[in-house]
Amino acid sequence: MGEVDPLGTRRDGLDAFLDQKVEEGYVIETRTDTHAIISRRPKRLKRFTSGADPGRYVVEVDEDGVATMRPAEPRRK
Repeated sequence: MGEVDPLGTRRDGLDAFLDQKVEEGYVIETRTDTHAIISRRPKRLKRFTSGADPGRYVVEVDEDGVATMRPAEPRRK
């Protein structure tokens, strides 16, 4: 009792979604069985870039294993 994802449906859905996003150039910053934070890799060397993150997102997976992405808060400096 008390398990969030007893059958692993959410974990499996997140795994598949993250595999696709990594192929598209995203980096996984952190993850659990049901959530992750991903960001786009900078196109140039970081020391030569300025401004906002190139794209940072929270990924959530529902009980059916369907993943959704929404903008995450910017990194704190």
